[in-house]
Amino acid sequence: MKNSYNTGSKPLILPEYGRHVQNMVNYCLTIEDRAERQHCAESIIETMKMVSPRDKDREDHLQVLWDHLYIMSDFALDVDFPFEVTPREAYESPIKCALDNDHQHKPAYRHYGRIIERMIAAVKALPEGEERDALARETALQMKRSYVLWNKETVANTKIFADLYELSEGQIYLDEMSCQLRDAKELTAASAQTGTGSNAKRNKVNNRRKRK
Repeated sequence: MKNSYNTGSKPLILPEYGRHVQNMVNYCLTIEDRAERQHCAESIIETMKMVSPRDKDREDHLQVLWDHLYIMSDFALDVDFPFEVTPREAYESPIKCALDNDHQHKPAYRHYGRIIERMIAAVKALPEGEERDALARETALQMKRSYVLWNKETVANTKIFADLYELSEGQIYLDEMSCQLRDAKELTAASAQTGTGSNAKRNKVNNRRKRK
């Protein structure tokens, strides 16, 4: 593979894999012959295995790598994927909120809210280590919970990780290998149970007051 192509100025979409892998992906996109492009994509996957060897024992490890390859191509790579990959629609945010002209502070993503901004700030303030990683994962889980409750629909974990990366200005990076988020249905059910419990508690208090 020639290495004279000029891709050094392109930004890293998934920093975990580094500049070299991103350059390989960018080059793969320029290959016109489909068979050669397919071979190049498979070679990139082999390189990604070596660059990011974590969780090799996971059943979906290879599927995650192909998904990441598609994401790094900006969803433009046309090859025969052996697994279903994340579509652009699942990765892009459906709701974005701009700042008002009066400069009043508002969250960049309304469906996440200010609590997420505070959690992200707390993560960024911590030094590298287990405590920071644990809070980052908890932040991602809260983001998914907020997303599902606001939009009433499922959301790909890659979308949550991308939003977290953007909101943290590139300082917090998670992926399917480092963080497994609960299913959207489980989050909705848990929230409903919590809400029901709170309502029942309030009803008991009100009933006691009426008796008095």
